[in-house]
Amino acid sequence: MSDIRELDVRQMPPAKRHPQIFETFDALSAEESFVLVNDHDPKPLLYQFQAERAGRFDWSVLEAGPERFRVEIRRRGSDGPRSVTEFLEEDHRHIDAVFPEVERLMAASAFPESADRFEEGACGLLHHIEAEERLLFPAFEQATGIHNGPTSVMRAEHAEIRRIIDAVRAALGQPDADAAKTALGRLVELLATHNAKEEQILYPMTDRVIGGAGERAELIRRMQAV
Repeated sequence: MSDIRELDVRQMPPAKRHPQIFETFDALSAEESFVLVNDHDPKPLLYQFQAERAGRFDWSVLEAGPERFRVEIRRRGSDGPRSVTEFLEEDHRHIDAVFPEVERLMAASAFPESADRFEEGACGLLHHIEAEERLLFPAFEQATGIHNGPTSVMRAEHAEIRRIIDAVRAALGQPDADAAKTALGRLVELLATHNAKEEQILYPMTDRVIGGAGERAELIRRMQAV
């Protein structure tokens, strides 16, 4: 994260914030990103991005208040519509990349830094889980009539993921290096199998049954805004 530009708009006059943010985004090359720092939830900005830069960006929440909000805004490598599978797989890759960084910081005994970076990954992961439980799973269940299949398994694994996140937080807060390493290893291992199930079964099934491109785009738009 240290090599990603940070745009802190907290001291800017409100009228200048959105123009500066869009100017920064438009100057990005494909796959580049910047971190927006704000003093309030930037959800209205997200809605403006969805209206004016639809299909061109990814939005990853790193910190969700109450006093500071941080979001990584990335320019996609290709513009235009995408499947639910593509959208959520990219989110998996972005989240999964955080935890090896946490492991490296822990190995260097940089516990405050490792705790901060873990919180960024946990924030993104919990938002991802919430989007699935609030929007993806109900859409899948309504379209298929299946309520005790893949979504039931994923909900149970989500509960375990939340428990492990709490265990890592507690260990990093002490700090207890051995306990943190063990808990983080459990989280990474569980995410590997959990994500594979979603990417190989649940997401493709959702794309097949959810409807056309318009329905998929609307579901993605709503999941971004969780």
